[in-house]
Amino acid sequence: MSFFTQNVIRTLSAALLVLSVSACTEERTPTESWKHSENGSYASSFSPDGRYVLVGDIDLPAKLWDLETNKVKYTWQNTPNDSGTTTDVAFSDDSKVAATVESKVIVLWNMENGEPMIRLEFPVTIKDIALSPRGDHLLLALQDRTAVYFDVIRNRVVQIFKHDGKAVNSPIDQLINTVDISPNGKYGLTGGDDHTARMWNLETGQQLRIWQHKNDVSFVSFDPRGGNVISSAGNDQARIWSVKSGKQVAVLTTSPVDVDGIWGDFPVFKTTTTAIAYSPDGKYVATGHPNREICVWRAQNGQALGCWLTPRKDALKPGVVIQALAFSPDGRSVYSELGNGLAQKWRIR
Repeated sequence: MSFFTQNVIRTLSAALLVLSVSACTEERTPTESWKHSENGSYASSFSPDGRYVLVGDIDLPAKLWDLETNKVKYTWQNTPNDSGTTTDVAFSDDSKVAATVESKVIVLWNMENGEPMIRLEFPVTIKDIALSPRGDHLLLALQDRTAVYFDVIRNRVVQIFKHDGKAVNSPIDQLINTVDISPNGKYGLTGGDDHTARMWNLETGQQLRIWQHKNDVSFVSFDPRGGNVISSAGNDQARIWSVKSGKQVAVLTTSPVDVDGIWGDFPVFKTTTTAIAYSPDGKYVATGHPNREICVWRAQNGQALGCWLTPRKDALKPGVVIQALAFSPDGRSVYSELGNGLAQKWRIR
């Protein structure tokens, strides 16, 4: 048997192994389950203090659910008598400010009393939003191929960020899909159709890091300590990067073969990440995916600790997007919010 043939057999065996592993990712029964939306939602987010989840119902007002009582604390919408659809939601890191987005309009809400704090209207559609730690600044991904850092108090644009098309050999700027702000409020993340995630100084506008993917970047996130970044591309891999060195820390994959090698281009080795959560001690990361899968990983090296499938609301609709995840305060459970309107609590250790 030739050396080439032996290598092919080994690689095919590895591919069969990962298919077997994927097939073993079974549906689990959650510890608890709730219905948070009748029609489903476009967006949802857990508050950093772990007390609430904000769900942007389709064709209904957004609802803030108390996780302990599973009751609606506040119902929010831009226009009181108009059932607008909330397209994005977010919280400040101190959990004192919440944001709802309806196309071009942002409303910031006081978490203490549920009252609106400010209403902002932008000239173009808002694709994604991130709040500064105290909610006094916003980083927005806009439909006009820019990301805008906005000062809420002074009502002014501080910086405008763009992704040029050099990485994908395009003469035009590329769409920016996703944004995040660092825990200290100094840095911003953007991810775009140019297959890159980028880190910026929010005050000066200087680009500090650029990380390359093989597809459109659809998700970016700082870890709560600000030392690492996670970025993910559609139908590609989620990767952990060091902010200090810029180097890759880990790839979040269950594949037994090198996903950056030639066999890594096979679709079976790829996934799309739609939600991320960090354990309170920073040791673990949970990821959610549009195939109704949730996985837990070691943050230090990306080791997969387990994956499972959430239940379907309708057996004829196999795809369920995991919109938001959060660890419980003791780190022993994970909460999930799904696009089909269901929420669950999962015991993990």
